[in-house]
Amino acid sequence: MGLPGTHVNLFLLAGVATAPLFMEDFRLAMITNLTQAGYTVSVSELLYPYGDWSRRLLRQLHELRHDLWTARSRPLRSIGGNRAADMIKACGDKGWPLLIGHSGGGVAAVQAASILAANAADHAEKPIRVVQIGSPKCPIPSWLHNSWMYAEAIRDNGRSSDPVTWLGNQRVWQRSSGGLPIWRQSVPAANLAQLRLPLVGGHPDYFRAGSSYLNKQGSTNLEITVQAVTNWLYST
Repeated sequence: MGLPGTHVNLFLLAGVATAPLFMEDFRLAMITNLTQAGYTVSVSELLYPYGDWSRRLLRQLHELRHDLWTARSRPLRSIGGNRAADMIKACGDKGWPLLIGHSGGGVAAVQAASILAANAADHAEKPIRVVQIGSPKCPIPSWLHNSWMYAEAIRDNGRSSDPVTWLGNQRVWQRSSGGLPIWRQSVPAANLAQLRLPLVGGHPDYFRAGSSYLNKQGSTNLEITVQAVTNWLYST
């Protein structure tokens, strides 16, 4: 399919109760990789669709729960998705949007993509790429299947080390040919953009770059995560 153009609007969406600069090293590393590959990062922003750690945690969790369940089949009603979409629209259309969300921010990223695309005559007019990292699972609209990536951390034994990725699901109610409701996966089983990353640690550690987060091959968690995202981007 190819990337939509050489100008990128990069948005990093944090989850609930996140430290203000939690994704900053990842943002800088993504800018470096994209620039080295010949892309111009026109906009680069850290977004907090549910607020940072200075906002009441229970309120943030309530909003995320709403977006995981109440808004799962109606993403245009998403609380975090609408906040993120408003922030993204305020930055203008200098480039195509790349939304990368961690934890609950990944749910907001998928739902913000639906909100942004709903304003276009067709989805081709609003090229969007969405990456979920360590996120609860949520339905993925069919038009986004080829422009979406999901990553979760695993241990050396291949088992998941991120319990947040066990939350939610990608299933939706659909009608069968006979008109009966069926509980189906929203993403084809053959989708290759669902990656398992061999990292040290778990949910809060995808973007760690210290010596305590080196794997057996000598790569830090940050390097592994950045490489996985950029490899996927250039293959789309």
